Amino acid sequence: MDIKVLFFDFDGTALQRDQVFISPRNMHALRQAMKQGIICIPCTGRSADMFPPQIEAEEGFRYWVSASGCRIIDRKTGEVIFDGDCFTPEQSAEICKIYEGQQIYSEIAAQGKLYFEKEVNDALWNYSVPPHHVWYVETGRQIAVEGKLSDFFLSNRISVEKFNLYGVPEEKQAPFMKQLESMDYVNFLDGPPKNMQFTSSKLDKVAAIEVLLKRLGVTYDQVMSIGDSPGMDGCIIRRSKVGVAMGNAPQELKDMSTDVTAPHDEDGMALAIEKYLLK
Repeated sequence: MDIKVLFFDFDGTALQRDQVFISPRNMHALRQAMKQGIICIPCTGRSADMFPPQIEAEEGFRYWVSASGCRIIDRKTGEVIFDGDCFTPEQSAEICKIYEGQQIYSEIAAQGKLYFEKEVNDALWNYSVPPHHVWYVETGRQIAVEGKLSDFFLSNRISVEKFNLYGVPEEKQAPFMKQLESMDYVNFLDGPPKNMQFTSSKLDKVAAIEVLLKRLGVTYDQVMSIGDSPGMDGCIIRRSKVGVAMGNAPQELKDMSTDVTAPHDEDGMALAIEKYLLK
């Protein structure tokens, strides 16, 4: 099998249950694949500031696909290969106004960075913060914004790549969803209504990946991809020569995949790499 590129997700795929570190077996499989000439590329909904430390430490992971395909970088040269359609500063501000100041934990990806309200950082215990996110906050990877997020993005003319809202209280879920669904520029990925992840409706993840594949001189017939999310991984998995769904993935993703491997906490990614790529 002439596979030249491997795309892999982080959460629910490469990462352990702590959602911070990649298991030793998964890392070993990735390193062995790279030794055999396979280009291994993380392809995730996370912003670059929230990549696992093991990925940051390995020069072999030259290309990063972040924010659900909104941004692709070449770490070796620093070049931004793809900078996709984002929310305009005006749209970004309009979305922020829906929830800012209402004790909602949000992370906002923009320009490869992650922004959030300073009051959240100063009192994390008052918010519904995913445990692994605390690690990233404590390591100072995120930018705390004083005052209103909407004012910040407007005044600094920053276009947001992706919004992540976590632990939205039940009584606020329906009103939030109603307002967001009325905005034709919002595209939901996974999670509503308690956890909401969305990008600009103009963003085309497939087009982003194809820009990178063209750069590498590779077609989908030479691609293997592994993930767990229909909304964020499905468009790549169903186009790949070998598309593998994690055992913990929803049935929707399994139905469009070439194969199903073990769950992420049982080194399912390593098992798939060993099966299809390692000689």
